[in-house]
Amino acid sequence: MLKVALSHDVDRINKHYQYFTYFLKNLLKADFKKVKYHFSSFFKEEPYWNFPEIIKIEESFNVKSTFFILDESIPFNLFDKNNWQLSIGRYHLFNEKLVEIIKWLDKNGWEIGVHGSYNSFNNKELLNKEKKRIESIVEHEIIGTRQHYLNWNQNTWNIQKEIGFKYDSTWGHTTTFGTKEDKITPFKPFNDYFLEIPLIVMDTPFISSENKWDRFLELLDLIEQNDGILVVNWHQRVFREEEFPEYRTFYIKIIEECKKRNAHFATLGEFYNKIISNQL
Repeated sequence: MLKVALSHDVDRINKHYQYFTYFLKNLLKADFKKVKYHFSSFFKEEPYWNFPEIIKIEESFNVKSTFFILDESIPFNLFDKNNWQLSIGRYHLFNEKLVEIIKWLDKNGWEIGVHGSYNSFNNKELLNKEKKRIESIVEHEIIGTRQHYLNWNQNTWNIQKEIGFKYDSTWGHTTTFGTKEDKITPFKPFNDYFLEIPLIVMDTPFISSENKWDRFLELLDLIEQNDGILVVNWHQRVFREEEFPEYRTFYIKIIEECKKRNAHFATLGEFYNKIISNQL
């Protein structure tokens, strides 16, 4: 049976400097339809929020997902251009609206995980602090994590395990989709209870790929034949088609195809518990 775990990395909840950059980019391209949209969107409902839309979609298919919440604290560095995207416009974890939706998701069957900040993959104290702060919102232990930008080194799993995580889902690609080093099934880095559940499909690498749907169908066959888990990561900010064309459409199409195959859907945490208890 095909097994599917849907997930969402919550990197941004507000459109920030993107209002200006997208406006300018499309102005230079003389794409006035998009220029008008990005100008007017500044005065409309926040286009990156999208939690209600995701809930609506998933409820319509009777499936639930895992939301990885980011608690980024990297300071702004004017002289490091790569730093700008990480530090400008990042959200505050205890934003009242965000706390409310995290609690609602947690109480209604979705899973909350920790999206370890950019530098936390190699910083035990930092990742532990983020874990505890997010746990203070849901008021219980959080067992799963995925590192921001899929940052990882040989020490990352040790850090995650030492501070109490039971599974990670960082093992995957940022520029393409499919298996990394042919690892299809979850594996135990330490031959104990700690589990790596590989990330198989992420939104932008999928959308930007040629022949993506044919490749995806071949990947589904491979996962099903090898008793793997299709782990999907669709960032919550991409569900507004005007902002990210095709993203919402293909998310729904992926679920529909998996439903046609009578797939078993569960959160990553639910799959973890079943694997460890030998029920899967």
